[in-house]
Amino acid sequence: MVSESRRRIEVAAAGLLARSGYHGFGLKKLSAAAGLPYGSIYHHFPGGKQEIAVAAITGTGALAGRALAGAPADVVATTSGLFEFMAAKLTSSEWAEGCPIGTPALDGGGDDEQVRAACAAAFDIMERAFSGLLVELGVPADTAADTATTVVAAYEGATLLARVRRSEAPLRVVQSAMATLVRAVVEQAPAID
Repeated sequence: MVSESRRRIEVAAAGLLARSGYHGFGLKKLSAAAGLPYGSIYHHFPGGKQEIAVAAITGTGALAGRALAGAPADVVATTSGLFEFMAAKLTSSEWAEGCPIGTPALDGGGDDEQVRAACAAAFDIMERAFSGLLVELGVPADTAADTATTVVAAYEGATLLARVRRSEAPLRVVQSAMATLVRAVVEQAPAID
């Protein structure tokens, strides 16, 4: 069972990673964001910043995977929902808070092997969950996996463009394109008996 303090640290770390990336978040900021004493951070994460980042990224990937796996059968609506979620997150944070997986992947993920591996694993979880939705609808596994990779990559790219441009427009354009792609993939799937 994960303690409430540890969970608060992971959630606060995910928020800081989404805003500032791996190199941009420090343990003092994390202590303040989690509302916990500085010493509590090392008590729960003796490995420091790296261990915290890996836990936050891993937790975010698992949460996203569960959300996708438990999504309604309307995979086109699920696809659009991803982009709606990020548009709301970006606008409500005044374009400051992106993806807690993508932002650290761009900022420091390649410099630290454990952080890079956590980002890669989190993206893999998202792709597998999305691919699973498509397979359930009769899409062949290879096509489902390729489509899932395309959707996740498009989501991350659109998030980056929207954040930099301070505009929902890239998310809306890519949302429409991905909905069209997913709809076509599902319609071309062999009928399930």
